[in-house]
Amino acid sequence: MWLKGFFQHNTSLIVIIAAALLIELTSGVMYYSSQNIIQKMVDRLVTREMNAIYLCIRNQLAKVEVTVDNMAWVVADGLAEPDGIFDVVQKMVNHNPSFWGSGVAFVPGYYPGTDKFYEPYAVRRGQDSIQSMQLGADGVDYTQDEYFRIPVTQGKAHWSEPYFDHEGAKNFITTYGVPVRDSLNKVVGVVYADIALAWLDDIINEEKVYKSTQRFLVTGNYHLLAGEDCLIFRTALEKLKADEDKSGYFTMDDEHGNKKHVYFTPVGGMTSWMLINVLDDSDVFRKLRMIRLSLLLPLMLGLFFAGVIVWRSSRNLERLRRVNAEKDRIDGELRVASEIQQSMLPRQQLHQEDVDICGSQVPAREVGGDIYDYYIRDEKLFFCIGDVSGKGAASAMLMGVIHALFRAASAHESNPAHIAQALNEASCRGNESNMFVTFFVGVLDLPTGRLRYCDAGHDAPLVVSANSAGDTPAESTIVPLPVNPHLPLGVFDDVQYGVQEAQIPPESTIFLYTDGLTEAMNAGRKQFGLERIREQLGQCAQRRLMPKEIQDTIMEAVHQFVGDAEQSDDLTMLAIRYTPKLFESTQTETLTIKNDVHEVTRFSTFMKTVTEKFGIEQSLARQLRLAVEEAVVNVIDYAYPIGTEGEIEVQMMSDGKVMKVVITDAGVPFDPTAKEKADTTLSAEDRQIGGLGILLVRELMDTINYERADGKNVLTLVKEMKSEK
Repeated sequence: MWLKGFFQHNTSLIVIIAAALLIELTSGVMYYSSQNIIQKMVDRLVTREMNAIYLCIRNQLAKVEVTVDNMAWVVADGLAEPDGIFDVVQKMVNHNPSFWGSGVAFVPGYYPGTDKFYEPYAVRRGQDSIQSMQLGADGVDYTQDEYFRIPVTQGKAHWSEPYFDHEGAKNFITTYGVPVRDSLNKVVGVVYADIALAWLDDIINEEKVYKSTQRFLVTGNYHLLAGEDCLIFRTALEKLKADEDKSGYFTMDDEHGNKKHVYFTPVGGMTSWMLINVLDDSDVFRKLRMIRLSLLLPLMLGLFFAGVIVWRSSRNLERLRRVNAEKDRIDGELRVASEIQQSMLPRQQLHQEDVDICGSQVPAREVGGDIYDYYIRDEKLFFCIGDVSGKGAASAMLMGVIHALFRAASAHESNPAHIAQALNEASCRGNESNMFVTFFVGVLDLPTGRLRYCDAGHDAPLVVSANSAGDTPAESTIVPLPVNPHLPLGVFDDVQYGVQEAQIPPESTIFLYTDGLTEAMNAGRKQFGLERIREQLGQCAQRRLMPKEIQDTIMEAVHQFVGDAEQSDDLTMLAIRYTPKLFESTQTETLTIKNDVHEVTRFSTFMKTVTEKFGIEQSLARQLRLAVEEAVVNVIDYAYPIGTEGEIEVQMMSDGKVMKVVITDAGVPFDPTAKEKADTTLSAEDRQIGGLGILLVRELMDTINYERADGKNVLTLVKEMKSEK
């Protein structure tokens, strides 16, 4: 009875108390829900921060790894000249600002005429000073040092634990070492780069969402690389050592009982480094707690029903916002990735007097795994096309690597087989995902039409040649290039690739494509097929369409065939139309000399007589004589072995506008255009011997082209000339 009377007389109080309890309950639910939401947002923010730091560190380390890996080849090629190693390590430091020092440590006693511990080394001293030294000369035994021991014993590249180098770098560094192998594949030393660790502190402390955030970078053995060695770090490290996972999240309390959020993730790559992010719980949830305290009483007095509605609505809206935000983020990242990928490919079609090229790529997804590229060097057209296994982001990343490797490998190499060999070795290294690339690389000599090529499991290109002359259309000949059955890139690192040759007739078109063209399917699951390609190419040849028009025609045929069916694979095409320039000589003079330095006087007289006879102005004549004499003297000195007599033929031709000089010898094969240009910014002591002669010829002549034909070296120099008035 008492309880019934209490409720009857205190209904309003009971309602208020109930409302207050419900508001408090609602506030508590909102608080913890918001806390979970904030926690998830913090997780994403920290993940993005750590990904940004990871990418920055990986980019720096990747540059070091690629550079040192490449220099291991250079050192291996120059093992016969131990003194030349000093130039190599000095250039590595000079051209790589991230290198603190670089050296090559040979196995003890490798060079009998040098110290037992032979270690050429170069180190950065100050902003613009690089010092070279022989570290092993003082009896420093580096064979037990980690940067030398592991690459030699395990035969693979390795990042060392951080250490202070008292001998060479005189700094706190980590070292990346790569084994150097001789012609018998025996490890004879280690080429390495010392990386100072000060830059890591700057990177891990950039762009903090919370000012109190503490970041640390440790090695796989939990040695501190960057960050402040403090109690928080040591406490977190103890928990990490007990945790078998290499990536994750946990919470802990500091010495004052404050809660800390700890995120950790591996840097990856060739390193075992780990990035640690520590957040203060009070920073993460401070604003949320302040809002709760300031709004508790107003909510209890007047926003009971509104609070319930807002709470329920906010949860749904927050869920929808997260879904949309995640979708926008993914779409944005894929859009950026697509733009980056497209920027790697040639942006415009190449059109000049002797060649017209156009390429196109239509990815099946936002990013694709197909690649094509082309450029001209020394009157030679370098081009390639490839198809990475699979689709999506992984294929696109490998596509970018192959594109960069093609440009690097072909910069000073004209043999397609050697280019394919270099790309295959690099593709096999660390290929744990077992991805592979079908690839075709060709080198077309524009003056002669001689095509050298190498096919690594790719569809054979089609050569389209017209059968008629004049303006009357006729049937065309469409034949595939004969290709040897090489394995694709990235399958086995011991594959030997061979070079093939073909003669491309004038006014012909080379058409290259990926299987996304032949395997384009319509709604009935029928494929476009090779026969439809040949049919379209035949029609294009009869209409004498140019490469861009050929691609547009074939793409339109594919769209009509496929209809509304979804594209299943990346579709890439590359069309090259060869229209060689005609050179009709009106004046020709020929001189044959012996490979004797005494013949230079006779040749100089010949040159002076010819330039006067051809009516070349004096300043231009001096340039021609200087360039051609430099080239001829180079042939006299190096074409034939010492003690062997040989002939050198020099043919000078002019059509009144252009002077063409053809230097022919039957000596040993040597391509002067493949040599790197001498670095004239270096001092005479620091500059590598050689390279200045070909640099002089390049500067004085308009074009320079080398070919090995019929067992002879043929060097062609071209210069536009002006007749004397």
